[in-house]
Amino acid sequence: MISKEMGLLDLLLVIAKHKVFVTIICLLAAICAITYSLLTPTYWESAATLKPVSEQDGLGSFGSNLLEMVGGGVISTPQSELGTDFINIMKRREFREEVVRRFNLIPYFKITEADSSRAMALAIRELMESVVNIVWDEENSLIVLRAETRDKVLSRDIARYYLDYLESYTLNTKMSKGRLKREFLEKQVSKHMRDADSLAIAMRDFQVKNRSIAIDQQTESLVKLYGDTASQVMQAQIEYEMAKTQYDAKAPQLLKMAEKIKLMEDRLKDLEDGKQGFTPRYIVKIDKIPDLSMQYAQLMINVDIKKRIIEYLYPQYELAKLEELKDLPTFEIYDQPQIAGIRSKPKRALIVVITTLAAFLFSIVIVMLKESLLVENKEKIEQIIVALKRKG
Repeated sequence: MISKEMGLLDLLLVIAKHKVFVTIICLLAAICAITYSLLTPTYWESAATLKPVSEQDGLGSFGSNLLEMVGGGVISTPQSELGTDFINIMKRREFREEVVRRFNLIPYFKITEADSSRAMALAIRELMESVVNIVWDEENSLIVLRAETRDKVLSRDIARYYLDYLESYTLNTKMSKGRLKREFLEKQVSKHMRDADSLAIAMRDFQVKNRSIAIDQQTESLVKLYGDTASQVMQAQIEYEMAKTQYDAKAPQLLKMAEKIKLMEDRLKDLEDGKQGFTPRYIVKIDKIPDLSMQYAQLMINVDIKKRIIEYLYPQYELAKLEELKDLPTFEIYDQPQIAGIRSKPKRALIVVITTLAAFLFSIVIVMLKESLLVENKEKIEQIIVALKRKG
């Protein structure tokens, strides 16, 4: 009777005795595997890797490692939180529906549902299960995006579309406090700059209309001219009164002095009235000085107010722009999606090897069972056959 314990040599002996059977099983399995790998559709994968960038990255790798050491890997870092946010953004149903529509994936998945809502739901499920895979690499703090389809160009385009959407969303849709503050200050600065331009135009029109280049200096010059003329008139009048005590009323000296006083008084009156024949074109009329000074002072007050407001707002506006850049989540693309040069599946060599190995193991199990039943229990089997052949 054959021992129940079988060693390696016994196993090799059994395989050698049934080598034809084992070889046929392995060949059939290899042929089936080769046929399957040749007939099954070919898939191509396009991958991209991106790294979230946040304001806290200024701590550097030392800060990240310190957090991991203290928290034992439990404490989440700003990068991991930002990476999770980015993944959730790319998994939004609204965006997945847009991907299905843009690349016409319902016919690609061979979905024939008449109900458009159900067809879209099935396409979205297929998209996430068999086409797009987004994972967070905790060790390297990277987001890994993979798109796999039967068309290498389609795989690359889907991966690129995900990156473009993420960039567009973070720049244009995700409103932050920094952006709101910057937009408010930008509007305020623009408004006050327009007001300042209007005041500059009003100042120019005021100077042209009233011929006032520098009203303070003009007024000072005019007052000096008027004072000099008035003092000369007063001196002449005093001299005339003194001369009346020495000369007769019809004396030529008195008549000449009277004419001089009359001429000077006429010129003084012309100066007060601002007649063109006496005063230069850009000398302000004395009777208009109070009103023009008030208007000019009001314009200067408004200009000074706008100047101070702009000086206060503009630095805050520049600071808000910097804060917005810090507050806005961004990412760096390490690897752009490219057209795959090697198919991702089927892995034909691996399929053939695994299938052949499985067939070989299966054939060994079969021959071992056969050997156990037909050899070790040969006497019992013969007795069963004899018993069955007996009559009555």
